[in-house]
Amino acid sequence: MLMGSPFWWLTAVQILTFQCRSCLTTGQFFSSPPGSSVIGVVGEGVVLPCHVVADNVPEIFSVQWIFHEQSQEITVSRYDGKNKKEKQDERYQGRTEFFHSEFRAGNMSLHLKTVRSSDKGSYTCVVSFNDTHHDMLIELQVAATGGVPSIFLRSHEKQGIDLTCHASGWFPKPEVIWLDGQGRVRKEPSTTKMTMMPTGLYRVVTSMNLEPSSDMEVSCRIVNNLLNTTSESRVLITDIFFPHISKWLITFLVILCLSMVLISTVSFKLRSNHKKTTSAVKAKMEIEEEKKQLESTLEEEKNKHRAAKSELKKCFVRLRTELDFWESRSYAVPITVKSDCQVLELHLPGVPGVESNTSEPAGTNTPCTVPVLVGKEGFAAGKHYWEVEVGQEQDWVLGVVREKGRQEGMCPGEDYWALHRSQGQIFCSTGDHKIEKQQMSYSVIGVLLDLDRERVKFYEAEQIRIIVRMPLRLGTEPAEKFYPFLSKTEGTGTPRIHPVSIPVPLETL
Repeated sequence: MLMGSPFWWLTAVQILTFQCRSCLTTGQFFSSPPGSSVIGVVGEGVVLPCHVVADNVPEIFSVQWIFHEQSQEITVSRYDGKNKKEKQDERYQGRTEFFHSEFRAGNMSLHLKTVRSSDKGSYTCVVSFNDTHHDMLIELQVAATGGVPSIFLRSHEKQGIDLTCHASGWFPKPEVIWLDGQGRVRKEPSTTKMTMMPTGLYRVVTSMNLEPSSDMEVSCRIVNNLLNTTSESRVLITDIFFPHISKWLITFLVILCLSMVLISTVSFKLRSNHKKTTSAVKAKMEIEEEKKQLESTLEEEKNKHRAAKSELKKCFVRLRTELDFWESRSYAVPITVKSDCQVLELHLPGVPGVESNTSEPAGTNTPCTVPVLVGKEGFAAGKHYWEVEVGQEQDWVLGVVREKGRQEGMCPGEDYWALHRSQGQIFCSTGDHKIEKQQMSYSVIGVLLDLDRERVKFYEAEQIRIIVRMPLRLGTEPAEKFYPFLSKTEGTGTPRIHPVSIPVPLETL
């Protein structure tokens, strides 16, 4: 066929017209612009949009979503209109679905359920029908707003106070800001460390040193710039953390300086009058007597200083004990007990409610069944504190029980850490240990379950003092939990959970 013939030119025009129409159709195939971005919140669902602009989508078509992970491509989900089957990748199994009822209207979007941090990245929507393939790129950004930050007092020194702020469950890496009482950014330098947890979210730990002369109101603010959300905690540091110099010490130093001046004066007089007459000797004796009186006065002041120092030490011990109690109480959690009574087998002497056929008193190794009320909440990690109101007349048992692989309706396991009263005496479950009599007038018992340090503490909450510490024996099974329990007695004498107001948490100095 000759290139100059009319038929050849007519064929070329038709081919060029068809190619232009194909280009125009491809460019307008999707309603959303290519490379658009959506934001998904961790734990919630998100729709990856893909809308086809076509007059009529045929019944036989296919659509697949592809996730681009580094150098490989993963088919997240694929729908084949020919056999009407849907196939998902194993890591997305049960987490994706198409809008089947809207396929004919051109809605090829994918609903991604329970978003994870690992879902962040680029996705391609590929639609095929009538022997043509069209694709569109979508960028999924993932974000999560974590818990409220907690401010802790790490250490207290003369030059200032070290404060640490903890927050978990944030994604991506958030912005950390320390503020003063006026809402302005603090000038003190701070250090921030962000660690990715096994869940893929970030744990934030930031620290700063608060100087005594600065603003004592401090705020720790965590900002997620992607979601434009913030979470903030605020504390006020009182003057008790910056004690003044002891007045007794100042008095002692003043008296010491005066004594040194007087002794120097006496020495000078002795050197200048040693060649004088008997009158001079008599004057020297008088000066010696005055010296003795000054030394006696100095000794009395020293004794006063020692007494004041001893009193300060006692005050420090008392404050340290109270600080330990309030630090434990800062981990207070709400506790509710199940209404149904369960039976727990304990090895305790004289436990209330014991069912025994012998007339002899129970020994420390005698198993006894006790009706108890078990808490609904179980704890597998961290620190948790609660209080129980007990009477001063009836007998009772309370503490913590460990349970492995708990199922609904099953009784607690055999591992327990308990404090109980029997016949006016207080015992603990770790050996035949009896509490002193002068410490037995309890009304409210505080319990601290410290799984970080593997121990249980019992407090006398009203007098703010510790009763006993018990070590924990943690197992290796990740499913085991620890549950609060308390004894159930007839009448109105049953111990009950005492509500606790939660203060600002402090860490141990």
